[in-house]
Amino acid sequence: MDIAIIILQLVFGALGLHFGANWLVSGSSRLALSFGIKPLIIGLTLVAFGTSAPELTVSMAGALQGSADLSVGNVIGSNIANIGLVLGVASLIRPINVDPEVFRRDLPAMLFVTLLIAVLPFIGGPVAVGDGAGFVIERWKAAILLAAMAFILFLMFRGAKGGDEEGDAAAKHLRGALAGLTVLGLGALVLGGKLFVDGAVEAAQMLGVPELVIGLTVLAVGTSLPELATSIVAIIRGESAISLGNVVGSNMFNICVVLGLVSMVAPLAIDARVMKLDMIVMLAFSGGVTAMAWQGRRIGRPEGALLLGAYALYVTNLVVGWV
Repeated sequence: MDIAIIILQLVFGALGLHFGANWLVSGSSRLALSFGIKPLIIGLTLVAFGTSAPELTVSMAGALQGSADLSVGNVIGSNIANIGLVLGVASLIRPINVDPEVFRRDLPAMLFVTLLIAVLPFIGGPVAVGDGAGFVIERWKAAILLAAMAFILFLMFRGAKGGDEEGDAAAKHLRGALAGLTVLGLGALVLGGKLFVDGAVEAAQMLGVPELVIGLTVLAVGTSLPELATSIVAIIRGESAISLGNVVGSNMFNICVVLGLVSMVAPLAIDARVMKLDMIVMLAFSGGVTAMAWQGRRIGRPEGALLLGAYALYVTNLVVGWV
């Protein structure tokens, strides 16, 4: 394929992911506010799930095209980028105060589902994957992931109310337009995801770069841009609950819903290399940010610099191949 076409696919795909996520987040967030749902829940659910829609579309497209490494690498790489890059940058701009609700319920829930995806693939033992070995997420394991997300959502929505009980009066009169903006955002995300994964696969084949590395870097950062933009805007506006909730909710959604739904459609084989390195790195980042919140109930600039530095080391290792 002509390199100009590949570049156009990546550029327009990224634009579709970016603007689609923004439209989805803008429309769905205003809709939620019009019903008086508090900002923390919006950050953990509608905003988080909206900004994770690129991961879902890219991973589903990758799985349907037989690129399991792309799907798995995208999710794991995005989760690492969400903590190391997104929270790192956001907390450098302004320290993030951790809401007690996030500390008691949501960070432990994120750590739990991260441990879950690290353990589930090992059940049943290794299988042949290409020239090596791997571990499969079968449909029954996918069902466990989806059930875990359903239970977490149940716990969240038990305390969903608590914002402006009368809702955003202006948004009430615009519910139809906001619903249309939400649908438009979803459409742009689906199209952008398809273009982006096509361009990434073609670029990987042309350059001889393994799809796993592409998924863990280019796709991961590309599909994490909506989280980054959302978190930066939220932190600048003093909405630290939305900023942190966006990352925590996105990571849970990526593991439980993205990998769950993709594995329901086509069981995913995870390369053994991912289980030995990238899964451990994702666990370390998840445990690290939970420990930071536990210690000081905030993620300050020193912690942000540590997260960003650790992420830079991880990406450098992927490129250079130290480990």
